[in-house]
Amino acid sequence: MTRQITSLLALALFVSPTFADTGVEEAVSTETGKSCSAESCSMSSCSGGVCPIESAMAKLPKMTYLIGTESTCCSASAETLATKHDAPIQFVVDEETYDSKEDAMVALAESTETFVSTFASTHKCEASGTMTVAGMSTSCSVTAGKRAAVAKKAMDSVDMTYLVGTESCSCPMQAASMAKTSGEKQQFMIAGETTCCSIDARVRLAHAKYKAAVEALAKADAGTEADVQM
Repeated sequence: MTRQITSLLALALFVSPTFADTGVEEAVSTETGKSCSAESCSMSSCSGGVCPIESAMAKLPKMTYLIGTESTCCSASAETLATKHDAPIQFVVDEETYDSKEDAMVALAESTETFVSTFASTHKCEASGTMTVAGMSTSCSVTAGKRAAVAKKAMDSVDMTYLVGTESCSCPMQAASMAKTSGEKQQFMIAGETTCCSIDARVRLAHAKYKAAVEALAKADAGTEADVQM
């Protein structure tokens, strides 16, 4: 059991560049606030009130708002502060400040995609020979390879589809053609949720892939622990 909890906590403590603690887009931040399901996380691994999966999701890059010298993670609060101080809203991602929300969202999408890709990749320390993958360090290349494979397989299972009116497809070119012909707005669907913003769709897709990988690794760790106990 100790081994399982240690592996799960490694997910929660996955080291990444420093990001803000909370998100700007409610659409892409809701996943981090959900409790883990019984299917993806055992009660024992969530003992003490801390869910490793939820904690891991909270590590994803976020965007905050800056109004003068005041910072907030809430869009409504940002609007209130902007009105109160008669000041513009700026957007912060990876400690970089943007005047344009669109530019900040592009930066957020790129940062999130890099974070997720890095999580599923194996990184080797040439000095010690230790390999780090998906939040766990190991000196065994076989273990590292298996862990990376679990994460990547889970990520590959998450797709984005395109919705135009009542019709859907998996090809962006086909979706664009359908939208042009029908006059309907093109939407992006990820994990059962839709958005009409292509940049927001990139962030949502990265979130969904990361969550799938974290849950798959938690299940794999739980299965390994069960095999050891048997």
